[in-house]
Amino acid sequence: MYSKHTEIFGILGYPLGHTLSPWIHNTLFKLSGYDGVYLVFENENWKQIGLKPLLDLGVKAVSVTIPFKEWAYSQANTVCETSKTMASSNTLLLRNGIEAVNTDGTGAIISIKQQNADLVNPTIEKKILVLGSGGSAKGILFSIGKELETNTSQQSIKRKVQMLARNSGTMSEIEQSLGKPKWLERTTKEEVAKNKDDYDLIIHTTPVGMKGVGGEPILDSHFFTKKHTLFDIVYNPLETDLVKEAKKKKAEIIPGYYMLLYQGIRQFELFTNITAKKKWIKQVESILFNQLKKRK
Repeated sequence: MYSKHTEIFGILGYPLGHTLSPWIHNTLFKLSGYDGVYLVFENENWKQIGLKPLLDLGVKAVSVTIPFKEWAYSQANTVCETSKTMASSNTLLLRNGIEAVNTDGTGAIISIKQQNADLVNPTIEKKILVLGSGGSAKGILFSIGKELETNTSQQSIKRKVQMLARNSGTMSEIEQSLGKPKWLERTTKEEVAKNKDDYDLIIHTTPVGMKGVGGEPILDSHFFTKKHTLFDIVYNPLETDLVKEAKKKKAEIIPGYYMLLYQGIRQFELFTNITAKKKWIKQVESILFNQLKKRK
């Protein structure tokens, strides 16, 4: 039941026909007993419309998705460190002025640590391979960097992170925005194939494999072994061809929808100032999984 006291939240983007965010947030409002509702604000003209209609409506915060993350960042009075580095935000808090936050990378790091915290342990002499150099890669690399550099000096970091991407321009942008850290390197397909045992975590951030998106995967089916963990952030379909190939070789898999789940959990906590309980997260995970299964 909603009343005049019910707080309004939502997602801002275009198109939003298949968004799963309302399932995450409305479930969490119900489980936590928070008097809130999460709506879909779908429009392709947000840049022209601006935030005034939402502020007039009394909206307390919004999730922001493509193609408006860079625009959202530009609308804020206050920005978090991640947003500032990336010049991109997936969350706008509208309670006291406009605050821009980015929870994408946080969602990725939590997903990885839930599987195996050693995969981002700076003292382990292994490599992380990041495939792609778009906005998702940038956010994930920023958060990996924070994880590696927390309580560890740059000189003491044994773990390396390598980027494999086709666009050298966007790789340069990432390197610049992160301050050219010693732990970050570029690599080539040939080097990756030759040194595949050096990697324990592979993160795929390109749209290849997404429903309706064609193209050849950057890695071939012979790459994976049972010593690898693959995190393909594509979640529709539930299993991409890359994930299927990795599973055949007995590699560990971090489901792509985990990133969606945990970035949403972090947003809920920012929206409400309530820490999500583990049993709530389990319920939301189950709902997401079932919704995605229906979309095969």
